[in-house]
Amino acid sequence: MQTIQPVEDPVVTVGPTPSPVYEVKEPDKPAEVVPEEPKGLTNGQKYYTNLVEEGSRNILLIGRDAVYGAYDSIIVLNIDDKNKSMKLINIPRDMYVDYNSKIWNQLKEADPDKAADPSIQKLNAAHAIGISLKYQYETGKFGKVSNMNFWSDLLEEVFNIVIDDYVIIQTSGFREIVDFFGGVEIDVPIYMHYEDPFQDLYIHLEPGLQLLNGEQAEGFVRFRQGYTPEGEYESYSSFSRQKNTNLFLKAFFEQHVNLSNLGRVDEFMDVVVKNVRTSVNSTSEILQYTNLMQKALRGKYETSSVIVSCPNNQIINGISYEMLRTQH
Repeated sequence: MQTIQPVEDPVVTVGPTPSPVYEVKEPDKPAEVVPEEPKGLTNGQKYYTNLVEEGSRNILLIGRDAVYGAYDSIIVLNIDDKNKSMKLINIPRDMYVDYNSKIWNQLKEADPDKAADPSIQKLNAAHAIGISLKYQYETGKFGKVSNMNFWSDLLEEVFNIVIDDYVIIQTSGFREIVDFFGGVEIDVPIYMHYEDPFQDLYIHLEPGLQLLNGEQAEGFVRFRQGYTPEGEYESYSSFSRQKNTNLFLKAFFEQHVNLSNLGRVDEFMDVVVKNVRTSVNSTSEILQYTNLMQKALRGKYETSSVIVSCPNNQIINGISYEMLRTQH
């Protein structure tokens, strides 16, 4: 009989129980939030109402001071063929423009001194910002004219006015154009006496209906301060100055924009070339506007004028700004 040997249990060496190994995960870092760059030029600054009809033509008229280079007058001529109307829209030059952070950052980088100018947010300084930024240089509506590219986008954004062309008239050109047409008859509303030899500006006009030559007409539209008949010095509001400008332009259109004078366009162009910078340069563009004006005259388009509403003034960084009436 075979003997069955007992099986010995295996020897097991018992050591310390190993500690469990846990994988420690780093907490997920939140994704860096990059603020979205503002669109456009302003912080959504919008005029409270529409001034022009879609599809109408808009020409920006600028009166430029030859001494300081400032934009003294900012006017949009709106020609609405559909509604048979022509409108002059006068925009306050001291209007506050609420530029967004994108424009501020670009300006600080391109021209720190200009960015630090407390008056840089006035509308009549917009051209200077456009130049410093080289705004849409070669790619904009007006090619290399960066200041007018900037103006065009700014007015479209704030006022919903699409600028088709621009005309910049120097002071000397204004005088020569008025004299070319034999002056403008104006009913001067108040006593206007003021002198500034540095600007070659001498204003001496009595109240009443009179024929103004070029120099007198310039004084009439630029008058904003002077002496009363009693010798007291008085300042007038920008609104008063804008009313005078609109009064002059309305009188000029009524007295000189007629079919007879449109026939003198070739003669008139000699004066324009010397004194005016404009986007209307080709013969075809000139003919297009001539035809449009002839159509407006024959159709007896209704004419009107509007002054953009800036109901109050505000001191910002020591500068007085006219505050635009906005949608909110």
